[in-house]
Amino acid sequence: MIKFLFCFFVFFNFCFGAYEKELDNFDNNFITSKADAQIKFHQQLKSLYIQSVINEDEKTKIELLKRLIISSNVLNLDDRSYAEELKESGVSQSSINALRKAVIKDKKRNNPPNNTEISTFSQTQSQKNISKEKKDQDVNKKVEKKPQVQNSSLDTKKENDKIYVLSSNKISQSVELKLNTNLNEKDVKSFVLDEKGNFRHISDFNGVLEGGKKEYKMDDYRVVISQYNPKTIRIVIYAKERIPIVFDFNDKKLKISKQSSTVLKTAKKETIQKDLPKKQEIKSVKTQNSQDKKPKQGRKDPLYVLDVDKISNAVILNLSDTLSDDEISIFSSKDQKFFRQIVSFKGILEGNRKNFTFGKNNITITQYNPKTVRIVLSSLKEFDISKNLENKSLTLGFQKDSKKISNKNNNNNKNILNSNFKSRKIIVIDAGHGGKDSGALGNKQGTLKEKNVVLSTALKLGSELKKRGYRILYTRSTDQFINLRDRTKFANDKRADLFISVHANAAPNAKKAKSAEGVETFFLSPARSERSKKAAEKENQGDFEEINYFSKQSILNFLNREKIVASNKLAIDVQKNILTQTRKKYKIVDGGVREAPFWVLVGAQMPAILIEIGYITHPSEGQRIASKNFQDILAKGIADGVDSYFYHNR
Repeated sequence: MIKFLFCFFVFFNFCFGAYEKELDNFDNNFITSKADAQIKFHQQLKSLYIQSVINEDEKTKIELLKRLIISSNVLNLDDRSYAEELKESGVSQSSINALRKAVIKDKKRNNPPNNTEISTFSQTQSQKNISKEKKDQDVNKKVEKKPQVQNSSLDTKKENDKIYVLSSNKISQSVELKLNTNLNEKDVKSFVLDEKGNFRHISDFNGVLEGGKKEYKMDDYRVVISQYNPKTIRIVIYAKERIPIVFDFNDKKLKISKQSSTVLKTAKKETIQKDLPKKQEIKSVKTQNSQDKKPKQGRKDPLYVLDVDKISNAVILNLSDTLSDDEISIFSSKDQKFFRQIVSFKGILEGNRKNFTFGKNNITITQYNPKTVRIVLSSLKEFDISKNLENKSLTLGFQKDSKKISNKNNNNNKNILNSNFKSRKIIVIDAGHGGKDSGALGNKQGTLKEKNVVLSTALKLGSELKKRGYRILYTRSTDQFINLRDRTKFANDKRADLFISVHANAAPNAKKAKSAEGVETFFLSPARSERSKKAAEKENQGDFEEINYFSKQSILNFLNREKIVASNKLAIDVQKNILTQTRKKYKIVDGGVREAPFWVLVGAQMPAILIEIGYITHPSEGQRIASKNFQDILAKGIADGVDSYFYHNR
């Protein structure tokens, strides 16, 4: 069984790199497969779906969601979360209902050959079955005419229309790509990641990059061109601060450059001068807030939404040019659950759809159609919209009817989270191993045992979190053995908000004991590296008799997208703060945030992580993690990570 599960995870790991192939494989084989194989298909889709979310691959995500609805209905699983996300992505309810009815069972159940399930979502299998006999009779037709297969995985060009980047060169302070055919602006999908000191402008288009990854350095930015996946070329512009990027499409070439400040100022001046008379003319006409209102005349250059900032109970849209009231359309709508205020104007949203939550309220910014940006404000209660136009920014939000959040500029997360909030949060701390299971040994004498080191650390962590106001529970507070299943069952029964498992790592052999060191934080996912697999194998060894239970109970449940994303966020916050605290006094190696199939995390119904606090087999690190002083610092770092996670994910 262990061998089977290992192969299963390796199979998952392979799937991340081949979306189209695996989608076609699902379309062709899912319906005719046996139940066990269908479960594997379903889990494979979930794994690919999570990767598409991480990669912000909207097209692939939609195709995966469609198939997840079909597989969920075949396996009698709940598909509501997939359906909701499809609706948010623009798929109609009628289309979703059609997907749910896509599997048709033959009524002649007594006739085994006909008792199969046929998917109307993809006609590939039925077409192939019908044409199979004809192909057997006529070999020449098989060679000359291939059956038309509907490939719904991604919208792609025909082979002879495929875009190739033949070469690229640095010209002055710009990069020029030479293509085999013309590339249109609409074929390039772009978005921006603007963090402090780390600006990235990311653009994707379908194509093939010849010659491998390229990197070009300019004075204040650099350009990286790579084959992001088998079908997509990605261009990433890196800079320390936001810069305006220009793409010029001309004669089988794509030129990437930074727009100069002189050009920007001139363009702004010309636009204002051209538009001024018409602005005054329109202002004298009485306008109405209607969806059909005509935009301001005279704007020749498109208006861009460069980025969006969240403040208190509103969002600020930073624009490439000024926007006037008469260009904005506002109307209201209401359904059984939500009141909505819908704001539209002519423009282009840079990057992907953006979503912001304010308690039970929500603001979404999308590219409604190629020429229109739409902002939707939603609330469970009826509300008035607040709107403010100033220079090149538009602020939209909910009319303030509650107290402002105090200490807005306080960067200390533990002080921002009030005691009432913390007192409602239950955190289960799990000290790994225990009793008959000593875990890894740090010396030949066997006196330095993982089970003792992690128990001491777990108790110190619990004490630190209690001081900060959280409710703390332990899976074990003494040297006792606990089944893997019972650890997460305990957390589930207590309805915990977080599950934190504390372990110490070990080198695979004596040769590597002197070099293997570092702190690592893991969250549950199919292993994606040899290092992650090795770490998981070590921790999973403690409870062989529980593997059969998990193989039956977790196959359908352990890859829950929401939990994995939340666990990933928690792991990032914890790892970052551990390093911040411990590096004040010690030289600590950053092992990073990793994914691995730890059984102890499988059953958890809440965000769950496993922390390897260091290598017990390392000559100095093994002694360090056994030190009470180091454990105190470690506990503070983990607690800071918990505070940070709750602050950013309230």
